[in-house]
Amino acid sequence: MSSTLQFVKLLEPGKIGQMAVRNRMVMPPMATRLHSEEGYVNQRTKDYYEARSKGGIGLIIVEATTIDSPEGKGFNNQLIIDDDKFIPGMRELTEVIHRHGAKTALQLHHIGPQGNSTITKHQPVAPSPIATRGGEMARPLTEADIARLVTCYALAAGRAKKAGFDGVEVHSAHGYLLAAFLHPAINFRQDRYGGSTENRARFLIEILKAIRQEVGREYPLWCRINSEVIIEYSRIIEEAGVNALHISAPTSRGDPAIPPAGERPGPLLSVAEALKMVVSVPIIVSHRIEPIQLAESALRDGKADFIAFGRAVLADPELPNKVASGRLEDVKPCLRCNACFQGMATRPEGIHCSVNPALSREREYNITKAPRSKKVIIIGGGPAGMEAARVASMRGHRVKLYEKDKKLGGQLLLAQLPRYKQTIGDLVHYLSGQMDKQGVELHRATEVTDDLITKEAPDAVVLATGASPFIPDIPGIKRDNVVLAGDVLTGSVKVGDRVVIIGGELVGCEVGDLLAYAGKEVTLTTLESDLLTFDVSAVTRESLLYRLHSMGVVILTGVQYKKITGDSVILVDKEGKEQAIKADTIVLAAGTRPNSELALLLKKRVSEVYSVGDCVTPRKILDAMNEGYRAGLSL
Repeated sequence: MSSTLQFVKLLEPGKIGQMAVRNRMVMPPMATRLHSEEGYVNQRTKDYYEARSKGGIGLIIVEATTIDSPEGKGFNNQLIIDDDKFIPGMRELTEVIHRHGAKTALQLHHIGPQGNSTITKHQPVAPSPIATRGGEMARPLTEADIARLVTCYALAAGRAKKAGFDGVEVHSAHGYLLAAFLHPAINFRQDRYGGSTENRARFLIEILKAIRQEVGREYPLWCRINSEVIIEYSRIIEEAGVNALHISAPTSRGDPAIPPAGERPGPLLSVAEALKMVVSVPIIVSHRIEPIQLAESALRDGKADFIAFGRAVLADPELPNKVASGRLEDVKPCLRCNACFQGMATRPEGIHCSVNPALSREREYNITKAPRSKKVIIIGGGPAGMEAARVASMRGHRVKLYEKDKKLGGQLLLAQLPRYKQTIGDLVHYLSGQMDKQGVELHRATEVTDDLITKEAPDAVVLATGASPFIPDIPGIKRDNVVLAGDVLTGSVKVGDRVVIIGGELVGCEVGDLLAYAGKEVTLTTLESDLLTFDVSAVTRESLLYRLHSMGVVILTGVQYKKITGDSVILVDKEGKEQAIKADTIVLAAGTRPNSELALLLKKRVSEVYSVGDCVTPRKILDAMNEGYRAGLSL
C-alpha cells in the first residue's frame, strides 16, 4: 500500500466553520519566545512559522498571544495583541503563512494564576485567592475586572481578523485564567462566576459571545480545553457558537501542557471519541498521537476530525509533505525529550530542538550548495559525526565516515536502552538512512590512523570521536563487583539483587529506574546536592523522579565516597555520618571524559579541522547534533 493511500484521511481536506483546510494536520500553539521584547512579530517569528506552512501543515494555530499586557503576560518575548499597533506585524505573519497554503488562527491568552510578578509587574489574578506556582497569592478578579477582560478578548479577536488570521482559538486550558475559572478546585467563588457548572463557565461564555459579536457569525472561533473538564462544559460552549473544540490535557506530573516521554501514545483519543458523542462541531486532538498510523486510524475510526502534531513538526517541519509523498523514512523523529520547551523556558534564544538544529534559526541554518566540493573525512559515527556527514553531503561535498565500532550510533546506542528511550533508536536509524541516501561512503570497524589520514589527504576533517566513561578515584574502584552503567544497559554484565549506583545524573537515574523496575534493591548516590542537576527538562526530571520514588529507590545526595569493599560502598553522608551501604553490585555512572587525542595530530596534517560533540566536552544529543550541523554548514 502506498503512503498516499495509507494516509488518505490525514491528507483529506477538512473544514472548521467556513474555513477550508487542505488536510487534517494541525500545528497546535506552542510558546517559543522568538519575538521582540515588546511583543511584536519579528523575522525569526516569520521564518519559524513559514517553514511549517511550507512543510505542508493544514492549519497553524499561532502560539499563546496575550490580550492584556503586562498583567496577562506569561513569559518574556511573548506575542501581544492588546493594541492596534501590533496588527501590521501580525499581518506580515499571516501573509508568509498563507503564501504556502496553510490556514492560520491566533490563540488568545491570559496567564491568570500562572503569572509571575517579576514578568508582569502586577499581582497574579485568579477566580479566587489562591497561591500560585511561584508562591505568590493571586488576587481574585472583581466583576468589573471580568467585564474589562471580556472586552479585551473581543477586541483582540477583532485585531486578529484584521491582521488576516483565518480564525481565533481561546486558550481555556493548562491552568491559565479561563481554565482556572472552569476548575472547581481553583474557582470557589460564591457569585455568578462560581459554584455551578453554568456559573463557572460564565466568564468563558461571555468572552465567546463578545468575540462573536466583534468578528461576525461566519468567522471561525473555538476553544482549547483540558480533557478532564471538556465533556462537562462542551454543550454549553457549543451553544455559545464555537466552530470546534480543541482537547488538551494536564499530565499528572510536570508541565501540564507537555506529556513526558513515558506517556502512552494517544492518551486523549478516548476523550475525543467520547466528546464526539456529545457535540457536533469538529474535534482537534493533540498529545503524542504517534506513530503516524495512529493518527490515520483515529480519523478513520471517527474519534477525531483533526490531529495536532506539536513537537513532531518542531523536529521536522516537512512531516506533512513527507507523509503526502510517501517518504516516512525521511521524517526526522521527535525524541519526546522536551528540550524544546526547556529551551523556551530557560535559554535566551528561546525554543530549540535536540534533533533539528535549524529550529528557530531557519534562515541562518538554511542548507545551500557549497562554492566548491571538498573531500571530507568524518571520524566517528555518533550523532555529531552522522549529522555532519548528512549536512556536508547535502552541500555537495565528497564525504567518507569512519567508525571504529561495527555499529553506527556512538552514545546513542546506550542512550536508547533505558525505559521510554526507544525513540533514540529511531534517530540512529534516521541518520544512518540519510547518509545512505546522500551517498556517504561508510567505513565501519575502522580505526583512523596517521597513515590513513596521509593516504586519504582530505581537504577537511570533522573529529567526532565521542567520550569514554569517567572512572572516579575511589579506593576499591577496580574490584570485580564494580561495573559500568553502559554494560548494565546492554545486559553484558550480571547484576546482583542489591545495587548501589555512583552518580545521580541522567544515566545513573535511568539505570536506577531500569533496575528497580526489574525488582532490584537500588540505592542512588551522588556528590551533588540533588539528582538530575545537569540541564534536563522539568518534565523529564519530574517524571523520572516520580518513578524512582514510587519504586522505593533509596536516594543519598551530597555524599563523599571513602572506599569500595567486596560487599559495600563506604561513604560519608551529607550529615557527616559514615555509612556502609551493602551491595552485591556497584554501578559506575559518574559521567564521561572526551576522546580528544586525535585533535593535535589532525591539526598537523589537515588545514581545516572541526571538533564536534562529546570529544569537545560531554554534553547532550542537542549539542552534538547542533555542532555536527554547523560543521556541515561551515565546510
